[in-house]
Amino acid sequence: MRTNLMMMAAIAAVGMTLVSCSSDNESLVEDVKPGKAHVRLMCGMGVSVSPMGGPRLAPMSRAALSANGKALTDLYILDYDKATGKLLQVLHQTSTAADFAEPDLTLDYGEHVLKVVATRSQEPTLWDAQKTTWTVEPNILTPVTATQPVMLTSTKTSDTFGAEKEVSVGIGTAATVSITLDRLVAKLVVNSTDVFPDDCTTIALDFQEHRTLSWTTMDVTEAVNNQRIVDVANLRGTTGTVLSYFVLAPKDGYQTDITLTTNRTEGNPYSTITVPGVTLERNKVTTISGPIYGHGQGFQVTVNDTWVNEGHDINI
Repeated sequence: MRTNLMMMAAIAAVGMTLVSCSSDNESLVEDVKPGKAHVRLMCGMGVSVSPMGGPRLAPMSRAALSANGKALTDLYILDYDKATGKLLQVLHQTSTAADFAEPDLTLDYGEHVLKVVATRSQEPTLWDAQKTTWTVEPNILTPVTATQPVMLTSTKTSDTFGAEKEVSVGIGTAATVSITLDRLVAKLVVNSTDVFPDDCTTIALDFQEHRTLSWTTMDVTEAVNNQRIVDVANLRGTTGTVLSYFVLAPKDGYQTDITLTTNRTEGNPYSTITVPGVTLERNKVTTISGPIYGHGQGFQVTVNDTWVNEGHDINI
């Protein structure tokens, strides 16, 4: 009898030990937090000459993060969960940052999609779905909570590049990831072949322009009527002057009528010229050349009043 009691006590003790261990294991599992890792994103862009003679993009070092000799000023990185498409965090990095174009990102373990845009546009701004400014402090990786940015806009578009990159984060994955950014804009050049008059003031361009970039599609949103005005008073007396404009373009390019108005100090403009169906494509230059001040544009209709001897005879 004593032996049976001792065996039952031992079994009970073992059971309590097992329950205790099971409880401890469950507690440990609940306390485990998702892993995070530091990933350095190396951003590069540049222009080289393709075998066909046209411009194409090629990777360049961080020190050469410029286009045509002009440095880019702002870098935007949006971190999305690949499986759900949820935006997790945002970084707006400026050229004043010590690690500009080489940011150290803290990412959760798992699959990510990083969407990146580098630009030197004037006053670039993130917008939410209501086209309200989505504020983010520069050079700080910021978690997304309630609202989120869905668009990028600016007061004046200049050279801009972008791309997206899938990144896997976990134990043993790469700590450094490189991305090459592709040009998102077209370049419009107005080449004046005549002399800028002594009383010239501004040149205005009116056309359909895409003012925002969608983060969802990494493509432009609908074009709107816009006017670009350039002060050319300092060009008085010069000849063969070139004016350049950067325009966000859809992936497949687009066409728009462009009206140039050459203004003077007083009185009517020197000229108003409309160029129909101008094609604008990403990473391509469209040039409009001619005498923009001495240009006389008009639409003339003439009628040929000479009767042709052969006619149509109808018998009834």
